[in-house]
Formats: sequence, structure tokens, C-alpha cells
Amino acid sequence: MQTKHELIPEPIGLDVDALSKPIDWPTLFGNDNPVEIEIGMGKGTFVTEQATARPDVNFFGIEWARWFWRYASDRLRRRGCNNARTVRAEANYFLTEFVPLASVSVLHIYFPDPWPKARHHKRRLIQPSFMPLAARILTPGGRIQVVTDHQGYWEENIEPVIRAAAEFQVVDYNRPGSAGEGEFVGTNFERKYAREGRPFYAIAAVKT
Repeated sequence: MQTKHELIPEPIGLDVDALSKPIDWPTLFGNDNPVEIEIGMGKGTFVTEQATARPDVNFFGIEWARWFWRYASDRLRRRGCNNARTVRAEANYFLTEFVPLASVSVLHIYFPDPWPKARHHKRRLIQPSFMPLAARILTPGGRIQVVTDHQGYWEENIEPVIRAAAEFQVVDYNRPGSAGEGEFVGTNFERKYAREGRPFYAIAAVKT
């Protein structure tokens, strides 16, 4: 993938090996504002729009693909989003090892990898073992929001797993202000899939 400029992830993009376990959010951001995490930020469309529009909230993006992480981090840097940080890491590992107990107000998961082949389903992020982890890091009343275009993932994992999670209660999905007319989130993936005529599935739940 090519860009017209050099990608500079620092200082927004952090080295996971240099982070404390667990992270101290006030020290990292320099304030006590609420923290929202996006898992799988891609090119950073959502997190950049949110960090720009909501300077009183701290945003943390997690991305495994190196190029996307560098691109999103550079994008946030160029937009002057000092209330955002990112890391290249596997999501379950990062949430388990680095995120403090009850410290995140919203967990955003938009268009997670569906791993469509049956032999790969165990790699899907959202499955029963993930929900206690999400509950551990969310504040009381904290929210998880998920959107997918993959019907199989939705029917086999996302909707039944979230509805069955004892720690959560399903609520109305909250469409971000950065989403355009008719959009659920407003990410690059969503816009690409919308042009292809794909349906979308969305769910939200709060920690009880």
C-alpha cells in the first residue's frame, strides 16, 4: 500500500514493550478523562473523527496489522489528536495484560475479522471467553458496541454470545456522531461494504 507521505506513528503510536502493566491512564494521557478503546481501528477513520470531535475523552486504538497501525497513528498525529494513543498488539493479549480493571467506558468493535472458514472460527474475537474479559475492563455501566457485515459471524457468535453474557444487558445501539446519514459507524470498511450492497448488523450492551 502506498501513501503520498512518510508514515510517522510517534508519538501517538506506542511501543507495546515499553508500556507498564497495567497502564496508568492518567499518566499516559495527562488527565482523568474517560477512556474509550477501539479494537481493530484499521486506517483510523472512526478513532480520528471521535478524538477530534470529543477532546474531553481519551481514545486508545488497538490494531494488529502493522501498516494500518502506522497509517492510523500517523493520521491521528497529523490531525493533532493529543487525546489519542495507539498500539500494535493482539487484542486479547493487550486487554488482559495492559488494561486496568474497570477503567474503560466504551469498547468499540467495528467490522472484526469474521474468520469465515469453520476451522478458523476459534480465532474470532467475540466468543464466550471474551465477554468476561470485556466485563473486567469496563467501568460499571460501561458499554460494548459491535457492528459487522458478516451474517455468519453475527448469527453464530456475536448476537448469541453478547445476549447470553451474564455480565451484560443488551441496549439500543448508539450511532456515533461521526457516522454519516444511514451509516452505523462511518469507517472505510463500512463505506466499502455499503457500495457492495452488504447488510449490516449492530448490537450494544452495558455492563450490569
